Formats: sequence, C-alpha cells, structure tokens
Amino acid sequence: MHLDVLPLPPEPGSALLDGRTCLVVDVLRATSSMAVLLASGIEAIYPAGSIEEGRSRREGLEGTLGRRVLLCGERHALPPEGYDFGNSPSELAEALGGEDPEWREAVVATTNGTRALLACRAARLVLAAAPLNAAAATQHALDAGDDVLVVCSGTDGQPSDDDYLAAGLLVDRLVAGGADVNEGAPGTLDALDARERYRAVATDLGAAFASVGHGRRLIELGFGHDLAFCAEADRFAVAGSMRIENGVPVLRAL
Repeated sequence: MHLDVLPLPPEPGSALLDGRTCLVVDVLRATSSMAVLLASGIEAIYPAGSIEEGRSRREGLEGTLGRRVLLCGERHALPPEGYDFGNSPSELAEALGGEDPEWREAVVATTNGTRALLACRAARLVLAAAPLNAAAATQHALDAGDDVLVVCSGTDGQPSDDDYLAAGLLVDRLVAGGADVNEGAPGTLDALDARERYRAVATDLGAAFASVGHGRRLIELGFGHDLAFCAEADRFAVAGSMRIENGVPVLRAL
C-alpha cells in the first residue's frame, strides 16, 4: 500500500485517482464540520459545489423526502444568506448535541472542502478526513487495502499550511498502520515532509493552526474558537464515505 499527498485537489477524473482511496482534508473547516455532523446523528451529507447549488439541492431533497434538510456552509468563511448554519464545527457540535437530532440529512456547500470531495469522486473510496476523526478515517483506508492519496483542499486555489499539517497527522497514522510513502511520485508532495512538519507542532496543533494565514483569517472573523476544536485528534469515531446515489454524491458514515 503506497501513500502520497496532494497539495491541492486533482482535476476531476485524473489518473491519480485510479484505484485509490482518497482521504480529503479541509481541516479549517469543512471536513471537520462533516465529522461533527455524522457524529451528531446526521445520516447523509450531500456536498454541493456552490452556495446556489446547496440551496437547490436542499429544496429538491425536501420535496423528495418530505422533511426538513439541514443546510450549512460558508462563503468567505461566513454563513451564507438562508443557510441554517455556517461552517463552524464547534458551533455545530453545540447546536446538534441533543439526543434526538432534528435533521437526518444535511447539504454542505463550502469554498474549498466540498469542491475537493467532488473532484475526487472517481476514486475507488473517498473519505472526508480531519484530526477530529483521524483514527476512524485512516483505519478505513488501511482496511480497504488500496494505495492512498491524502488530498489537501487548499484555500482559494492555493496550497494551505493548515491542510498540510493535518495531512501530516494522517500520514503519521497511515505509516504506523503499514502504509509505505511513495516518495517523489509525479504530481505529489513528499508525505514524509508533511509528517515531519506535523510532528514538529503535534504538541499544540491548535496553536500551529492559529499561526498560519487561514487560521489568522478565522480569528479575525471571530472563529478563533474553532482552531483548538479542529486540532483535537480522534474526538469522533466516525468517518464519512462518499458514494453516488441516484446520480448524486452523498457521504454516509462507515
């Protein structure tokens, strides 16, 4: 089992996806929020490629299912108009922490994370991963037995240090589980470098997130509380796997 890291999502249908398991990470904050949603009892997450698609997807699902569907996401890190929630995993955890969740399905639309998931849809197995569910996500990847591609979502089309650090955590777990780093593979970053950079800050990953550009931006917007929350490893023992149902991508808990 070989292991690579991509600094940004591949082009849809890229040969890099062939026969692989993709661990898609947008630690600040989409895949962290998805871990919260699944752990809170949401049965299905529908990733949308845009804010407008998110609204349309919810409307269609509510018409088909005959019940309310949760809509959450962000535009420039802020909750879009008409959405039930933004993209704050700590706020979602507080709001959805009851024993009888109001919603069973959620539509999520974000600038980077949902697009990265959709770009990887041709992979054999696609998992939404974050430190919050690192043990669950990496174990599912190891159990699948295929080569693994850790895909960083990036920020506005540029590599993002926070995703790279989170990827390093995932690499650390995968290598401990028996994966081999595929050093120097075309189109990839060095997974060992990601792991070493993670290890250098592992004792306070939240502080590391606060020191990078994306983290500083979230602090400026009043979401500093999310950084330590997103840095907590293995808080949730659930990971979402993306599949196609009736032509529509959806994540369900494995």
